[in-house]
Amino acid sequence: MSRAAELTGVPSGTLRKWEQRYGVVAPQRSPGNYRLYDDEAVRRLSVMRSLVDNGWSAHEAARHVVHDAASAEADIPRPELPSTDSRVDELARCAADFDLPRLEKVLAEAFSDDLVAAVDEWLLPSLVRLGKGWQRGELTVAGEHFVTAAVHRRLAHTFQSLPTAYDGPRVVVGLARGAHHELGVLAFALVLRSRGVAVTYLGGDLPLEAWMSTVRLIDPAAVVLAAPTIEDLPAVREAAEALMPLTAVLLGGAHQAEVDGPEHLGHRAGAAAAALADQLV
Repeated sequence: MSRAAELTGVPSGTLRKWEQRYGVVAPQRSPGNYRLYDDEAVRRLSVMRSLVDNGWSAHEAARHVVHDAASAEADIPRPELPSTDSRVDELARCAADFDLPRLEKVLAEAFSDDLVAAVDEWLLPSLVRLGKGWQRGELTVAGEHFVTAAVHRRLAHTFQSLPTAYDGPRVVVGLARGAHHELGVLAFALVLRSRGVAVTYLGGDLPLEAWMSTVRLIDPAAVVLAAPTIEDLPAVREAAEALMPLTAVLLGGAHQAEVDGPEHLGHRAGAAAAALADQLV
């Protein structure tokens, strides 16, 4: 239980109350009668904590988490990303009617100019609008996936087309185990590489052991992680704790403020990547 308390930031006594009174989790027992919390239980407890921290009663938060933890997370406020870009609703419109020609045109135009502005003024605010449209039931899951898959392809293609820096400091970018929302970190890696930094991009859902072995082998100047969702927080805390003795750890994502230790990058990924590149190159 003590490890679950560390990963969720919830005191052991509160964890026991949430388990016994509300049935939020049902941990297994070790031969010595110790509670054993699996990854799913820790994620549920993290969502429960965030709901309570945002003013929900424990009873109401538990009811939502037990019914559907992922849907409960959608009720937690996210940092707003203001934008004056007139195209900020385009991704949601493309998702509504699966308009592939329009989507391809928007993506081609968006990444043809300044990448920092494209990421901060258009891409990230557009993705927030897209996610809210899905949460409100205005867009289908298929429509949301249709758009995010196209965005991922465009970011990956643009990243791969940039010249590779073989000299100088290297930065490793990716997500902790269980985390799959990688568009933000991929956009960060893209801007970083465009500024001449040697970037090793590892993608999403990387086990802690793989993070450790990679960092020991490469010995990077920094590691960049993200906490895109509440459910990612336990694994992010675990990864940051393990990696900080080895190298500098920087953290982005909507829920970065809930992880102590790493340097927080803020919510403008493009500007943060450009600033890091200025420090390193």
